[in-house]
Amino acid sequence: MNNLFFFDKETAIPCQCGKTHHILTKKTIVGSSVIEQIPSTLNQLHLGKKGLVVFDENTYRAAGQRVEYILRQAGFEMIPLLISQPPIYQYLEPDEEARHQIGMGLRNQPDFMIAVGSGVINDLVKFVSYRAQLPYVVVGTAPSMDGYPSPGAPMLVGGYKITFDASPPQVIFMDIDILRNAPLSLIQSGFSDLIGKTTANSDWVLRHFLQGEYICDYSWDLVEKVLHILWDNADQIPHRTPDAIHALTIALLNSGFSMAIVGDSRPASGAEHLIAHYLEMMCLSHGKNTSLHGLRVGAATIVVKKMYDQFLKNLNQFDWDRLASAKKSRVDSETIRNIFGSLYPFVKKEAESKITFPLSLTNSIKRPGFLEKMKEKILEKLYAIPDIELALTQAGVPCTFDELGFSKNLVKEAFLYSRFVRSRITILDILDEAGVLEGYVEEYVR
Repeated sequence: MNNLFFFDKETAIPCQCGKTHHILTKKTIVGSSVIEQIPSTLNQLHLGKKGLVVFDENTYRAAGQRVEYILRQAGFEMIPLLISQPPIYQYLEPDEEARHQIGMGLRNQPDFMIAVGSGVINDLVKFVSYRAQLPYVVVGTAPSMDGYPSPGAPMLVGGYKITFDASPPQVIFMDIDILRNAPLSLIQSGFSDLIGKTTANSDWVLRHFLQGEYICDYSWDLVEKVLHILWDNADQIPHRTPDAIHALTIALLNSGFSMAIVGDSRPASGAEHLIAHYLEMMCLSHGKNTSLHGLRVGAATIVVKKMYDQFLKNLNQFDWDRLASAKKSRVDSETIRNIFGSLYPFVKKEAESKITFPLSLTNSIKRPGFLEKMKEKILEKLYAIPDIELALTQAGVPCTFDELGFSKNLVKEAFLYSRFVRSRITILDILDEAGVLEGYVEEYVR
């Protein structure tokens, strides 16, 4: 288990896909007592002596207080910044107010920034540091998501999540002793989010074959091996065993690195993430609870996989000529405007792209054996974890949207319309343009 591979330093990777990939994070340190290495590591990288350290109440108790103390003892001037969470949110969100709070901290003119937290804290500091042209490092407090080394920072703008370009952290510190003590729901959320890589990469294969989109097998290799290990250790997640938490942490990092080398979220986000994002933004816009991101992804992945199984079974029955020649989407602008309501301006550009130009499929579909080869490659990804529902159950993760508190109507809506959040196609687009998505949704969304 200790030999699990991850990128521990900045590097360039000549790849068979024809590109040279770059890992920009200078150091990634995973293990026990990692937090004690922070001062010496910062000195090695010459980031300066004055740091703005950002945390919320929970991450302050988990690691922030200790980080601040260790760095002060080592001669660093630390500026603590506690981000307050508005009572209107179930969880801290990367909204305008949170960004403003961090911006106020920049008045102290720090040399670098430290994010002490996981998803939202890391994204906020990544976003602000990039725009302030300051280096930042992250001290992870939960193995809850894969965005630590990724190049994007999702921000809440007007109630809608928009992913902005940003630079990865200079250093990632992942102390297993701290991660094991994270709330179990956050650990389960990270495990559940990783389950979604099976359908996300299936969607990427789908686009590669049907639209000729670039694909990199190496980005999948980074995640596949650890998925197998997580499958073997799923029942250890509720017990927070060191081996299970270590494997989960490496898997999440490698998923983030796969996004870093490709330059976007294609290796990590597909239909299952669109559904999760749709549910989140609709709940936020109506002041309702959202549940944790990874848990939504896991529930969505179960349904999307069932859709894929049915799709692959009926692969040769689809009218591919009609799909390839479609000139206009089956859904019109008025429908999308009514569904998204006040959020429509944020999705208008992506949605209009799909409505006007629904699909653009390669002529290679007609080649003998083409669809069979596509099916083979999708199944490799789809069944990297042999039984995702069993894996989630063993990890103690809720497997249905009902358990997460979402109404059946909202979930059905998410499966029908979340595809308009992004112009990139997924299995949902193929099924909808083939006229079968509603039937699939009625069958599988219960």
